[in-house]
Amino acid sequence: MTPQARKQAVQQIQTRLVEEVGADAVLIVFSRVTRRRTTTQIHTWGNALACRGLAEEVYNHYFEREEAEEEEEEEEEEEESDD
Repeated sequence: MTPQARKQAVQQIQTRLVEEVGADAVLIVFSRVTRRRTTTQIHTWGNALACRGLAEEVYNHYFEREEAEEEEEEEEEEEESDD
């Protein structure tokens, strides 16, 4: 897929989300492998603050849960070592 076709595909996704779902901000992130290199593609549409809020929400959703699980594991290990 050419870079122009890829950009057009992303624009079509953004347009559908805005028109059909009523999205007021869109954040699309994907990775692709080319010549043994992984590249990350980030595309946004909408208010910059809203897009930043989406990125923070995604981060919190995926990584705060992991951090909480790690803290629970550490607490359990401490409790076991106290016994």
